Amino acid sequence: MLKIRIDQAIYVQQNLLQQLRSLDSAIGELEQAMQQLNGLSGMDGVLMGLRRQKDRLEESRRTLDRMSRCMEQTILYYNSCEDRICDYALQEIIIYRRHRIGTSNLSGLSGLLQSILYTGGRKD
Repeated sequence: MLKIRIDQAIYVQQNLLQQLRSLDSAIGELEQAMQQLNGLSGMDGVLMGLRRQKDRLEESRRTLDRMSRCMEQTILYYNSCEDRICDYALQEIIIYRRHRIGTSNLSGLSGLLQSILYTGGRKD
């Protein structure tokens, strides 16, 4: 039976989750650095740059999170559709087998055709 391999999609989704964890770690480190620099004089420009960088990282994190959830839903939808197709195919096989079993036993009809031809040719 034809089955699409979704291993690549699963790999991409896992890779996205790994990148999310990496971004979370980077954002945490950036926040710690900002807290340590906050009390020092003359660091206002540096802190402003770090805040902008943190905002960019958080936007990237949100984008990766949406992509990861989208991939997860795609995998779930694909598996659900594939299961329905397989169930439908199995149901068709069962119906076909029943039909085949019901019509393949013609042993009781062996003389039916000759009797129809014989009585059809008689004129009363």
